[in-house]
Amino acid sequence: MIKNYLKIAFRNLLRNKLFSVLNILGLVLGMVACILILQYVSFEMNHDSFHQKGERTYRVNADDYQNGKLVDASAMSYLSTGEMMAQDFPEVEDFVAIMPTNEVVISHQNKRFRETKGYFANPSFFNMFSFKLLKGEASQVLSEPGSMVLTKKMAQKYFANENPVGKTLRYNDNSIFKVTGVVESPPGNSHLQFDFILSNQNLRKHFIKKKRNWTWGNFYTYVTLKPKTNPKAIEAQFPQFLKKHLEPDDFPTVRLHLQPLQDIHLNSGLSFEPVATADKQALYLLVIIAVAVLIIAWINYVNLATARATHRAKEVGIRKVVGAYRKQLIFQFLGEAFFINLLACLVTILLVDYVTPLFEHFTGNPIEFNLWQSPGFWATFGGILVVGVLISGLYPAFVLSSFKPATVLKGKMSHSPKGILLRRGLTLFQFTASIVLIGSTLAVFQQLRFMRSQDLGMNIDQTLIVEAPQVTDSTTISRQRTFRQKVQQLASVKNLSSSSSVPGEPFQSNMTGIKVKGQTGEGTYQSLVWADEKYVPTYQLKLVAGNNFSKNSRRSRNKAGLSRDVIINETSAKVLGVAPEKIIGKRLQYGSSDDPHFHTVVGVVKDFHQASLKQATNPMVMFYDPEEFASYYSIKLTTNQIQANVGAIKAIYLDMFPKNIFEYRFMDVAYEAQYKADQRFGEMFTLFSGLAIFVACMGLFGLTSFTLVQRTKELGIRKVLGASGANLMRLLLGDFLKPIALASLVALPILYWGIQQWLQNFAYRMDLNVWLFALPLLLIAIIALCTISFQTLKATQNNPVDALRYE
Repeated sequence: MIKNYLKIAFRNLLRNKLFSVLNILGLVLGMVACILILQYVSFEMNHDSFHQKGERTYRVNADDYQNGKLVDASAMSYLSTGEMMAQDFPEVEDFVAIMPTNEVVISHQNKRFRETKGYFANPSFFNMFSFKLLKGEASQVLSEPGSMVLTKKMAQKYFANENPVGKTLRYNDNSIFKVTGVVESPPGNSHLQFDFILSNQNLRKHFIKKKRNWTWGNFYTYVTLKPKTNPKAIEAQFPQFLKKHLEPDDFPTVRLHLQPLQDIHLNSGLSFEPVATADKQALYLLVIIAVAVLIIAWINYVNLATARATHRAKEVGIRKVVGAYRKQLIFQFLGEAFFINLLACLVTILLVDYVTPLFEHFTGNPIEFNLWQSPGFWATFGGILVVGVLISGLYPAFVLSSFKPATVLKGKMSHSPKGILLRRGLTLFQFTASIVLIGSTLAVFQQLRFMRSQDLGMNIDQTLIVEAPQVTDSTTISRQRTFRQKVQQLASVKNLSSSSSVPGEPFQSNMTGIKVKGQTGEGTYQSLVWADEKYVPTYQLKLVAGNNFSKNSRRSRNKAGLSRDVIINETSAKVLGVAPEKIIGKRLQYGSSDDPHFHTVVGVVKDFHQASLKQATNPMVMFYDPEEFASYYSIKLTTNQIQANVGAIKAIYLDMFPKNIFEYRFMDVAYEAQYKADQRFGEMFTLFSGLAIFVACMGLFGLTSFTLVQRTKELGIRKVLGASGANLMRLLLGDFLKPIALASLVALPILYWGIQQWLQNFAYRMDLNVWLFALPLLLIAIIALCTISFQTLKATQNNPVDALRYE
């Protein structure tokens, strides 16, 4: 019997080619989209899941509070945090403190490269984290000062195929590290990405004082708790722990908390994350799209199967007459649904394996799973097949098996009102989903356009950013002066500024407790930047009060403490509680009584967007310093001759800093890169939304075809009675456009709510206008009209005599 059912299913597949192609293609597209999205989301949601101690490992994050209000939630904490926790809390099994090296120059013989992905770490690093060591023992590779572990890729870069263990590398030309181990590169789903790990025993020599250990907050601290330890119980003791170790002035402003290792990638939003984290809300939206595409494909099957019920009514009647039971018919039609879904699954497997590399390139992330060896993939795939058969097969099976043989064999079968209502409901869902997806896509790109079109409060055009030298010595400052002088003599250079940070990236330093001298209270939290007198004119920042720095600006230390001239922004003046014009000449203070800092405000600049418009403008204090803190040179060019300009500047740079590597970028390109993740999300959203709409249109096309066939005799009669082609077009199009009108009423509130929720992620948001909601309705109406008009027009032009002979 099963063999007979399969044979009938196959014959029906061949006999109804349009029905078969539309169903299989729709299911394949839906399954491919769903599998790709779910694998991508699964990859993002399983970051750091490969660590054996991951479920017991936490990162210690430090929050800064001012006057009881959270002003900064940081992924970093202090050098001594982990060590003191291991001493004070018996529940702590192990700890690791790591500090990023930032950009350094690593050299070996005649090979010299600028490296950006390295960390200083204490010896427990490879005991806590399950990175695969290829050479060396986990407990030994970082135990000695001057030891170093390379990834396999970096080892090949410097030593080719030689065994690197025991060999040495120079670090910024002033330190030597011996390679003690080789490790596989971290997998893509690790929040710690590195090319090398250095022993932090070298650092501890310079930070042995208790006080320095608790003020240097540039470390990521991780602790592994003993089994069955409640992390909340540890957090409850943090206030007393901080009170014991921090200075009295610092204790009220700092709070620590434990973040599970496996939550870092999805539940962060903290400053100073080592790598970009995922947007959980965006992932949920992608999951919704994945499910929507698949449901739309299943709805197509249900609609087309029930619409074709009249064509199979006599078959059902004859089977019942010859003795078929209803459950046998249900099994037959479920078998047909299984056959079509299985065929779609087989095609999907081939396509997913082929398009996965393309999808990885599109997303910019390696999904890193073996399709054939992934239990999760097969479980997901099996679930989709079973659910698909049940959803797409059950209702049509019950509808077809319920026909009464005496009625259908006389040709008197009528359409069930409930069946018609269900098909309309399913079509309503498709249109509703399509409107929401189109509107959401428009909202994503409209917000991106809004952010890119806003006034940044500065000019970043034709600005070349050159990295300051990493390899330094006692002559570096004088050579930096010579470099600036020579570059400024170039005809194509309008301005050159040195600074500790540049736009397009977060401020590198922040400080709590800043207040106007004489004010009481805890003070304010401010971002810090060090710059010379050319910074303001180079970026064309607008002064709203006071003056710019000059070469005579103060940067000195005396008995009263450190003193510099500073420029602040409008937001800084606002949080300090003093108007811009009244704060000029006032002194800002912070620091402890034995190390006071007093700085004189000489100017206030209009707020500018240091980072993307996703972030609010931070209060900022700019310290005058033309040399000591220079990390970047911002060079304003007057011509578009890029290669000639870069070549001339590079020649001067390498002449002045021969042991360094010349690295540059253009500010406008670097600033735009901040929106790369949002742009990619928008493109992914567009791709899969478009796919969902395409699948819905396929279903609409098929449903239109079968509906017109069912109404052939009706159209013929109307034509004989005098109805024109235009009358019939209006009649038919009206029947199809009514669900769109109803779908609009359902979709618009959902769309409005969804956009409002998504925009909460942005500090600066676009205004919602009527076109954002009207355009999706117009587009879906046009798409639907284009889909059904051709068939409808063809049906109205048929000869009524042929139509009346039908059936």
